[in-house]
Order: sequence, then C-alpha cells, then structure tokens
Amino acid sequence: MESEKIVDIRKKFMREWLLIAVDEMDKATTKPISGRLLAHSPNPQEIIHKSLNPYKGLMFIDYSERQLPKMDFSFRHAQKSTAA
Repeated sequence: MESEKIVDIRKKFMREWLLIAVDEMDKATTKPISGRLLAHSPNPQEIIHKSLNPYKGLMFIDYSERQLPKMDFSFRHAQKSTAA
C-alpha cells in the first residue's frame, strides 16, 4: 500500500477508526504527516485488536472525524447479576 497524507486517509472513511503505519512525522510537533492504512473499522475494539499484531515501525490509532463518537466505556454491560 502506498504512503498517503493522513488527512487524505481520513477523508476516505466516514465515522471509522483507523490503524495507520507512520511513514513521516513533523519533528517539531511529533504529529504524523503521512502513512499507510493498516486497518479500518467502525468498531474501535477491532482496531485495538489489530494493533496488537507485531509490526516493525510506528503506528497509531486515529478517528476519521473531528469529533469522537459518544461511547459507553463502562463495564455495566459485561457484569452479570449476582441477585439470587
């Protein structure tokens, strides 16, 4: 896959999480400038899972939109009732 500007990668995917391999960074701000898309998904957990795969190099997770989606990060849905 070819290296692209990060802003161009974001424009291709609406409301999706992106896993990007960094090819170029702004040395003054340490902000990624260009990279290669490794994975994309509307589900952030899928991207986190894919980011755990071994990769030689710098990668980061980004969201394609300016504003993050509202998400429930609580664990209430995973808890089981202990009532008898």
